[in-house]
Amino acid sequence: MNRLRHRRAISLAPPVTLPDDDDLLSEILLHLPPRPSSLPRASLVCKRWRRLVTDPAFHRRFRARHRNPPPLIGVFEDYLGYPFFRSVLDPPDLIPRECFRLRLAEDEGGQWHFYGCRHGRLLLFNRAKNEIVVWVPDTGDHRQVAVPPEIDGKEKIIWNGAVLSAATADDGPFRVVLVGVAGNNTQMFACVYCSESGKWSDLISVAAPFLVFFFRDPGILAGNALYWMAYGERWLTVLQFDLDKQTLSVIEWPYDSEPYSQTWLTEGDCLGAATLSRSSLQMWERKVCSGGVAKWVLQKTYELKNVLNPEFRLKIGPRKFGKVVSSRQFIPTQVLMLQVLMFSAFNCITD
Repeated sequence: MNRLRHRRAISLAPPVTLPDDDDLLSEILLHLPPRPSSLPRASLVCKRWRRLVTDPAFHRRFRARHRNPPPLIGVFEDYLGYPFFRSVLDPPDLIPRECFRLRLAEDEGGQWHFYGCRHGRLLLFNRAKNEIVVWVPDTGDHRQVAVPPEIDGKEKIIWNGAVLSAATADDGPFRVVLVGVAGNNTQMFACVYCSESGKWSDLISVAAPFLVFFFRDPGILAGNALYWMAYGERWLTVLQFDLDKQTLSVIEWPYDSEPYSQTWLTEGDCLGAATLSRSSLQMWERKVCSGGVAKWVLQKTYELKNVLNPEFRLKIGPRKFGKVVSSRQFIPTQVLMLQVLMFSAFNCITD
């Protein structure tokens, strides 16, 4: 008899129902893990869930909640002048390459130069058409902007750039900073585009300490300034663009090193430099010292013979630095500070 009553009590228990309040349900859904498969799976539960998780306002709240630290979902590789996306996730979170493809009416020909990504946007430059494209991969939105006419690609040549945005929304305002060389490689210049005004600034120039040929790697954002490595014949220097003052300045490289060097962002959000000198790897950091003067401070020195495998042979030459596989950056695969030197090989995109 007791068992029968227990079974009836179970059968008469009311079914579990979802909250009727959309606001409450949205708050619950915001706690889903920030994985690419989370929201698509939630949208399959029912029409109501699909309506909530596909709402743009919910997307903004979901991103804001999981923004810090953002999960890495893949990298963009600059391959033959076109940015190809490669997911770093495993199924079911693996993202097909076609999901992040720049679809322009005139995107054929491999004319696009990939200058990097930041704050959810990618910056590309078409040298043949003399225009930039700012692209938001997750929405497909893009804006094409012609560069100032005085940058003709002959006397003044664009070699790199960066895109920045203070807003978290994909449709928020942004700025683009382009850098290049002029005056037969004796001058370095920058110009700034503001999406709110739709206008370019005047060219900002600074004298080069030697003949500068190009800027190879994506810019580093540290504090209120952007930094690029400038390359000349057997020399390196750093070009600094102050975002607040809108000024250019040149920073001397910390050490006379081989060309296999790299700028990077330190844990303290300062400019760092990794330099190779024969068999040692030196890690530097740009710090403001007494009197408000910034200078390079040596942080660590690694003797490569102590961190490489015994059978590893380091060969310094015009094209080799250890074991190298990269189209944009020489990377030693067995160096202890690998994560530092990998930064410029791939430009990462986060959710």
